[in-house]
Amino acid sequence: MGGGSRQLLIRSRIGAAAVVLLCGSMLLAQDVTEPSLKAAFLFNFVKFTDWPAETVAPELPLLLCVLGDESVRTELEEAVKGNKIGAHALNVISVNIDGQLRSCHLLYVTGLDRRQSHELVGKVRNAPVFTVSDLDRFAQLGGVLQLFVEGGKMRFAINPVSMLRARLHISSKVMALAEVVKDESGGR
Repeated sequence: MGGGSRQLLIRSRIGAAAVVLLCGSMLLAQDVTEPSLKAAFLFNFVKFTDWPAETVAPELPLLLCVLGDESVRTELEEAVKGNKIGAHALNVISVNIDGQLRSCHLLYVTGLDRRQSHELVGKVRNAPVFTVSDLDRFAQLGGVLQLFVEGGKMRFAINPVSMLRARLHISSKVMALAEVVKDESGGR
């Protein structure tokens, strides 16, 4: 096998492993919609993240919040149904920008403009909230993670400064698949 073919085979295997890691059972579905794919990514981010022990009481559920996209909320509810992370049940709820966002463990947001994104990130700053969005430049603006489509594939970018600020530990398996971006929030 030539060097180019071997390198392509290795990349294909790595790509396939990444998809299986992050989407697992979603691959079995015939028609994967964008909301169901986002829900699968969100569920897997939760599975591969640790929150500070003092913020997650053993008997309480992890709260997965969705702002702005009911179809993602519905798909996320379906994805987590009957699953637990350790001893934690998983509760999915809809929230609004004026809600109790700091009580969310994971907060997926969409449909906000740049000003609202800054406002939202400011509301959860230094709280152990894993913020995720598909909004352009969300991670650079201070969110923890941004989903985006590149070359017809869903990918994600992580802001390590925001991750540390939220005191989250995201698995090295997830970090290896992410595009790492610079924090441009200026501490806002």
